[in-house]
Amino acid sequence: MRKSESSIRDILNRQGANALILATLEFLRANQIPVEFVLSSIRQYYDAGKSKPAVRGYRKLARAYEEMGIVMSTWFTSPKFLDQEYRPIPLSTEPGPRSIHSLVRASRVSLSARMAIELMRRSPSIGSNSLGSLLALRREFVLQDFTVPRAALVIERYLDTLHRNSARKKKAILLLERNCHVPQVNLRTIAPVLRDIKKRGSAYIDSVNGDIEELRRKRSRSKGTGEMSVHIFAWTRLSKPAKYKRG
Repeated sequence: MRKSESSIRDILNRQGANALILATLEFLRANQIPVEFVLSSIRQYYDAGKSKPAVRGYRKLARAYEEMGIVMSTWFTSPKFLDQEYRPIPLSTEPGPRSIHSLVRASRVSLSARMAIELMRRSPSIGSNSLGSLLALRREFVLQDFTVPRAALVIERYLDTLHRNSARKKKAILLLERNCHVPQVNLRTIAPVLRDIKKRGSAYIDSVNGDIEELRRKRSRSKGTGEMSVHIFAWTRLSKPAKYKRG
């Protein structure tokens, strides 16, 4: 590689790293993460004499959040939990054949019924009736005030996959990375297109969900065991992104 090419690559890598760091810092600031906490985490990561920042609680909640997606999918697809019009039936919070306990067992997740009920009560995807039974209002499981953990969930896995793909031969790329991009668009007129993307994206996720579920091992093994997930992300931004106000 010529010196000029090496120099250009180094400049792009450094400036790309700056863009990534700045976007992360702006996102954390917008979500009221104190700058002192961010700096402390960075120092702790690079200090060889200290343990790495604790993320055990995040890992546990992230796994529960992901498994709730499986639970909701089961609720909307398993005949056991559908009425004659193929709509999800209300489920009791007490053990029984038509209960959240039964739904969790049918979903084959490690999540406990107690944790599932707790998360459902915090989600706008779930409602309740006069008898105290829980109702599925939407198939997608959403938690309020979960912006930062959800971003970490997606970005952490994306970067890990990107790193592993970079180390592979060109003929063995795992990551599907496609985009269609319009540099100038009237953001006030894109609502119908975004609705269409959401509808088609949801249909695609539903179509591959069963295929992915069939790949799940009934018993976990340490060797050759990993995770698989599909994320669809459509983004819009202003040509000149607005600056976040400093807290």
